[in-house]
Amino acid sequence: MKTLVVGYNHSWKDKRVMRTVETFSKLGHVYYQFSGGIDLSAAQRNSDVQNFSLCRDEMPGTSKVIKRIRFDHEILKMVEELDYDLAYFHSFPASQPVKIFREVKKRGKKLLYDLHEIMPEQFLPERLSFLNPILWKVLKTQLSLVDGVIGVSEEALRMMFEKTGIEKPMLCLPNYATSGVSLENCVKNAEIAVVGGTHRKISIDTSLLNEIKRNFKLVSIGTTCNIADEELPFMDYKLMMERISKVKFTLLAFQSRTDPQYVNDIYSLPNKFYDSLAAGTPVILDRRFVSMRKIVEKTQTGIVLDLLDAMKHPPSFLNDSEAYDLYLDNLRSNYDEFVWDSSKEDIFLDFVSNVLKS
Repeated sequence: MKTLVVGYNHSWKDKRVMRTVETFSKLGHVYYQFSGGIDLSAAQRNSDVQNFSLCRDEMPGTSKVIKRIRFDHEILKMVEELDYDLAYFHSFPASQPVKIFREVKKRGKKLLYDLHEIMPEQFLPERLSFLNPILWKVLKTQLSLVDGVIGVSEEALRMMFEKTGIEKPMLCLPNYATSGVSLENCVKNAEIAVVGGTHRKISIDTSLLNEIKRNFKLVSIGTTCNIADEELPFMDYKLMMERISKVKFTLLAFQSRTDPQYVNDIYSLPNKFYDSLAAGTPVILDRRFVSMRKIVEKTQTGIVLDLLDAMKHPPSFLNDSEAYDLYLDNLRSNYDEFVWDSSKEDIFLDFVSNVLKS
């Protein structure tokens, strides 16, 4: 089987995209488009993957619009000219969101759509959100063309299918950690981490934050964070996981838009969530995060709070050693739920196989 994986604006190191490339390379040749540079020594390890570096910002032109159009034209050429059985999109082409999908189907190829976010709510900046209804119509057309959809959470997938009225085979494939860290002999510092590659507002009651800071040092890893006592740079994955394993909690209180109930936040299952749990570190989670809360409450691997209402939480909640030991025990016993492994890869491949047969 030959597969075209379109990473679009995702970098070569993007964990979710690379995971699909590595999986498909076990089945045959993979054409892999990504944005930006590449680690040539790592890329050459797998001769079944043919790499295509295409970056929107490096396209000819003086304006972002022209660059975007030319970038999508290059993606369209790949779709039209390469020899593949399955096209797998990790994003949607901004200037030709339907045409490129139609070209895949025109050639009689199978098409899978991996939606990292709820696209119509995420694509435009907040000031242009009045145009979101148009994007929902675009998504409806896209979903009508694809053969299957992959998403990060059940709630996000359900919302997109219900709002568009489209039904297609779907698979929830969360952003599992690549690997974990052993809890044996792991010393926890009096620290709380904020982890992530993008700057987002942290929404937390001021008095609760002050109470936390009286007992813990707040450390950010790989992100700008105005509440952090110390900002650490972006790290190699293994180093990052080791550093997370040394903190007592990871704080998940980000807010991407003005509305705290913004669906791409509350239905998210981000990398930092699974990375923290796989590193053996419990989370402090804002109650509004529906998808993450469901997992934390099921596995009892962290504290779920209304982080904007300090009056609900006694000052001692972070220093309950008996409860903390229970979190660590639950992290050990639920480890397999947080890390990508062969069983999850098999589920993914079964889904792909059924789509190809349909």
